[in-house]
Amino acid sequence: MCIANFPFWIFLGDIHGETRNIHKIKDIQNAQAVVITGDIGRNGTVSDIRKVLQELEAYKIKIYAQIGNMDSLQADRYLSDNNMNLHRKLIKFDTIALFGMGGSLPTPFGTKSEFSEEFYRENLKQFLPLPKDLLTVFVSHNPPYGTACDRLKNGKHVGSKAVLEFIQDYQPDFCICGHIHESRAKDRIGKTKVYNLGDFASGYYGKLIFSDEPAMELYTL
Repeated sequence: MCIANFPFWIFLGDIHGETRNIHKIKDIQNAQAVVITGDIGRNGTVSDIRKVLQELEAYKIKIYAQIGNMDSLQADRYLSDNNMNLHRKLIKFDTIALFGMGGSLPTPFGTKSEFSEEFYRENLKQFLPLPKDLLTVFVSHNPPYGTACDRLKNGKHVGSKAVLEFIQDYQPDFCICGHIHESRAKDRIGKTKVYNLGDFASGYYGKLIFSDEPAMELYTL
């Protein structure tokens, strides 16, 4: 079975304005959609993220995106105004339910879109009950706490406990995250397959391939 024969979505995380990498994705023109997990621009302003999105729009493919902690709340509104926002949204397709939660927990750097664990606990409730007849794909800028996907270089876990609890309790099929650049990895929480894409600014990204058994593959430019 050749996975190249199946439709796929491309997932990008932590782009940080590195538009030159977009054009290095060899088969981007064949993707059904591009999904951005957060941290779109370098400084998170509307003009900053617009530059990134315009590079992607040139490929005439559907874009779904959400803010990371580096992106502003004005950027969140811009994504909504342009019908591509995934933050606190659930979008149903014929066989897939895609839903997202952007921003991050408080950081030492005081970035633009930081929220508490309680914010995440309360806002994740809106996605319930998860549809049982669709493939459920949870896009979280925060990785879940205590996994291979949320470790700093010193080994400390800094992910979200609210995201972890949500996954433990409701078991979406996939959780695709970013934020902790150095923790590019895959893990599993019950039946949920968890992937930290790594930062696209360094050339890391993923593809969700819709074969008979959907699978996420991690790639390097």
